[in-house]
Amino acid sequence: MSATLSTARLRLAVRDRCLVDALDLQIEPGQVWCVLGPNGAGKSTLLRTLAGLRDPDGGHVLLDGRDIATWKPMDLARRRGFLPQSVVDAFSLTVIEAVTAARHPRLPFWAWGDEDLGAVRAALARFELGNLAERDITTLSGGERQRVNIAALFAQDVGVMLLDEPLSSLDLHHQMKTLQELVLASRAGRAVVFTVHDINLAMQHATHAVLLGGHGGALAGAKEAIVTPAHLTAAFHHPIRGITIDGELFFRAARLTDKRT
Repeated sequence: MSATLSTARLRLAVRDRCLVDALDLQIEPGQVWCVLGPNGAGKSTLLRTLAGLRDPDGGHVLLDGRDIATWKPMDLARRRGFLPQSVVDAFSLTVIEAVTAARHPRLPFWAWGDEDLGAVRAALARFELGNLAERDITTLSGGERQRVNIAALFAQDVGVMLLDEPLSSLDLHHQMKTLQELVLASRAGRAVVFTVHDINLAMQHATHAVLLGGHGGALAGAKEAIVTPAHLTAAFHHPIRGITIDGELFFRAARLTDKRT
């Protein structure tokens, strides 16, 4: 299932501070958007607003051309999925039960308990969780639990996938595996948006970028036009340089120099 997510003159604020002002986005199936910016710039606030879990402070968020606030919760859950930064385990469940729960929006109420586990087992296999299927989620490491969260989002089978810091707690292999799966999901017709701190990983896997400065300014578009040394330096308030290695652009933060005598 594919879907388009867009914003029109979106404004985000926290108390009296404007985080984002007049942001226009058009997130299409087949695209992977990374959201970059310093701590407190509004990355999580933006994702929650795009997911319909927070009202905009101005402007609109549209899912398939319709204001996201007008969607019924169950219909919205069938169209977009959201992975927050942290998930609190309110119940003791096995891994397969936790991932299966993500399939419930696609089932009529009377069919709960009769799920087709094909999509669930495929999601477990995709994130190398098959051998943990019967483990209690409360016994998992932080990285294992994060992979369960991501597998649940994939099992939900939605057109728009929103992930807030999906790489947190993951080791290098599973970071790369997750990013690869997000790219493959986009090639299958999904629209993907994720927040991340590693600029180089974002550049390697995203097609588009949103760069937040935290004071109302926001840049959005194709990654090559947005993620530049000048734009990054302005947003992060720190010198960032671009280096080309084997034809690929990488970014490096300048070292701080101790000028004390």
